[in-house]
Amino acid sequence: MLSKLRREPPLLRAAIFLLFALLYGCDSDIPSTEYYPLQSGVTWEYRVTTNLAGKEDIRSYRVENRGEVTLSNEYSDEVVNVRHTSDGTDYYILQDDTGSYRIAERSIIEYEPRFEPERVRILPSLEDIEVGRTWAIVTKPYALHRTSSSSLPDPSEQSLNMLFDIKSLNDEVTVPAGTFDNCLRVEGSAIVSLYTDPRIGYQDIEIKQTEWYAPGVGMVKFVRDEPLDMPLFKGGKITFELTAFDP
Repeated sequence: MLSKLRREPPLLRAAIFLLFALLYGCDSDIPSTEYYPLQSGVTWEYRVTTNLAGKEDIRSYRVENRGEVTLSNEYSDEVVNVRHTSDGTDYYILQDDTGSYRIAERSIIEYEPRFEPERVRILPSLEDIEVGRTWAIVTKPYALHRTSSSSLPDPSEQSLNMLFDIKSLNDEVTVPAGTFDNCLRVEGSAIVSLYTDPRIGYQDIEIKQTEWYAPGVGMVKFVRDEPLDMPLFKGGKITFELTAFDP
């Protein structure tokens, strides 16, 4: 004989429903049009493939939204959110009606955030996202490096201006986490001039960066390509691919 199922009183069922609504409620809901979610508790897992001077390295990388933070400087009246990464870095993100910006970061050995000289645009606002939209930021090389301790400047410390351009709003991207439709594709390019050797002198290296953002998810793929193969300097490619997403 089957045991009789236990029925909870209506008030208790309502209380349980309310508890789950509080635990898993609206704060974790991401609008289906959002390209850069900042809702607290959202996490992304990436596979990072680094190819430097012909050597490949694969590692995992995690990003977690840690919610809003109150600052005591000129951003005290702004809504600023923190994104924490598995390497111990906190990124301070400001999102307003003009777009999403990185305004500061704090490494694992720093007590206070280190603020950018000016806001670094990540993406324009949703209303301003269209093919052909451009903007520029100041960045540094990710892969270019010296092969020895020469007296030549380290290219990884060289600042450069990168111009970004929205190229597509409907890319299909396949990564370990799955296939994502209607992705936003942003392409960036910059030129860095290096004194490669006495025979060639200065050489211009084009750095390219491509980012894909899926609506309702965020960044699903990232590629930074810095091609160079010289005796004193080497370049390479860094690729991030989404492996898991937990809204």
